Amino acid sequence: MCVKPPPSPPPPIASAPPVLHRIAARQAERARRPDGGIDTDRLLALVSATYAETDVDRRRSDRANRLMAQELEVALAESALQNLRFKAALDNMNQGLALFDASRRLVLTNQRFLDIYGLDHAVPGLTLDQLLSNSPCLSVSTADEHRRLVEEYDGAASAYGARIEQRWPDGRTITIERTRLVDGGFLDTVADVTEARNASARLAHLARHDALTDLPNRTMLRERLDEMMRNARSGDRCAMLCLDLDRFKLVNDTLGHPVGDALLVAVASRLVTLVRHHDVVTRLGGDEFSVLVQHVTSDHAIEHLCRRIIEALTQPFEIGGHHIQIGASIGVTMVEVDALDPNVMLRDADLALYSAKAGGRGNYCFYTPDMHVFATRRRELEIELRRALKSEEFEVHYQPQVAIGTHAVVGFEALARWYHPERGIIPPNEFISVCEEIGLIGAVGEFVLTRACRDAACWPDSVKIAVNLSALQFKSGTLPAVVAHALRVSGLDPRRLELEITESAMLDDTASVLKQLRDIKQLGVLISLDDFGTGYSSLSHIRNFPFDRVKIDQSFVRDLGTNSDSLAIVRAVTGLCGSLGILSTAEGVETLDQLNILVAEKCDSAQGYYFSRPVPFVETLPFVSRMHALHSQAA
Repeated sequence: MCVKPPPSPPPPIASAPPVLHRIAARQAERARRPDGGIDTDRLLALVSATYAETDVDRRRSDRANRLMAQELEVALAESALQNLRFKAALDNMNQGLALFDASRRLVLTNQRFLDIYGLDHAVPGLTLDQLLSNSPCLSVSTADEHRRLVEEYDGAASAYGARIEQRWPDGRTITIERTRLVDGGFLDTVADVTEARNASARLAHLARHDALTDLPNRTMLRERLDEMMRNARSGDRCAMLCLDLDRFKLVNDTLGHPVGDALLVAVASRLVTLVRHHDVVTRLGGDEFSVLVQHVTSDHAIEHLCRRIIEALTQPFEIGGHHIQIGASIGVTMVEVDALDPNVMLRDADLALYSAKAGGRGNYCFYTPDMHVFATRRRELEIELRRALKSEEFEVHYQPQVAIGTHAVVGFEALARWYHPERGIIPPNEFISVCEEIGLIGAVGEFVLTRACRDAACWPDSVKIAVNLSALQFKSGTLPAVVAHALRVSGLDPRRLELEITESAMLDDTASVLKQLRDIKQLGVLISLDDFGTGYSSLSHIRNFPFDRVKIDQSFVRDLGTNSDSLAIVRAVTGLCGSLGILSTAEGVETLDQLNILVAEKCDSAQGYYFSRPVPFVETLPFVSRMHALHSQAA
């Protein structure tokens, strides 16, 4: 029996790695037959399968490598994008940044740092001194100044967390702050704060100076006073001048506020030229200024300064093509500097100004203690007036107006009286002006009007009621409505109400006053011109508005029989009224001689102590009855 010998295994490949030898030996063992021979077909199949698996693993490995390469590429791209974003963020910061390592050498800077120092680029590895050596912004100074700025930066900023501020030769203000890092390096933050500092300086200036004239304001004046007190020397005196412009309101009303503002600037410039450099000219507000005069040598020197200021401000101003003439009133107080109280000093100068204005325009007045006493009493009066209005302490008295030809009572003039709980009856000349100044005249005037209309409704229909109006009552523009309300609540016939206005009321905002007067006349109310002849442009007032009556001022009536000029004025007024169809009433008649002259001059009616003093409402009807009886007896 012939048996084939088993085939010899393939010779090993010398260059195959040991792992292949192990795979081949394992595959040969798996292909061995029971008789110990090798099943060639099975061996080939096993080898083929093994190589197939190896090829799959290789392909898998190749795919994994490609995926890792792609992911690495994406990661690198994202890192580059992040770096670009980081750089963009750094370069767009308002602050300059410079990062240094532990050896104090530059790592990186942003663009803002380069811009602040005027550098084109920054090479990593430079020291701070090398980095800034070519800065054109620092090079405009001297070499020593350049060195000082760099050393100040590096030295002062080394106190980590501390911020320094430098004023550069080019005018900029730069702040520098250093922050320590955990690796031993540090980060410098540099900011250009020039605009912020300039804005802060402007705000500080505005806080201490007047926005219009650029003069010091009250705040700076107080600072100078405080400074004077701190540096006071024994015997050193100072003076405070408070001055107010005369006729300034007229400029604003007629030429407008822009011209008024320009005038204030011109006044400020003129004032500054009149004082010494260490004196302080201040605008207190409106048309009020002050002058703080230091180191006063004599009262005469201050008087001389006051006269110079008044003379200078009286000289005409040329503003926007307008020739403007104003003036000034001045109040003065002088004190020892070591005893100075700023509040008291300003108060006393203001009180002196008040007295100066009361004495006429273009005047100056020195403070005296009695001015404070007067002001205190006046303040008390203001408080009492407000209380009196709430407590209904005001009453109305009535002075009769008598027809000259018949002595019949044709009307009464309403006059306010204040029933003070301690001082008794106070006449209007003691409180009306105060009411005007503190803003109570509207309320007091409305009370008098309403009460007078209500009382007059109880009189015979032939008797009228005359009520005085203050010029300030026209300011609100609501006077026609106030009059209409008084007529409505009282039921008084409008033709029995006569409102008296003074010529001064016609001078302020004439158009508004005339409109309100026409609206009142539309109600049927009569309008009379009071104190005729004592104001300005009386004839033009009569021409511009159809008055129903003209009242001749008592200053002319008082001199009848003794002064030919007064007689001529009375004659002219009564003749004018007769020609224009206007009634005339003479005030202040106290003697029979005066009455006889008025009869001869054909005056229509009169009032005064010759007939009666003002009386309470309860005495009005009895007076009408008595005068009617006297007239009947005479007839």
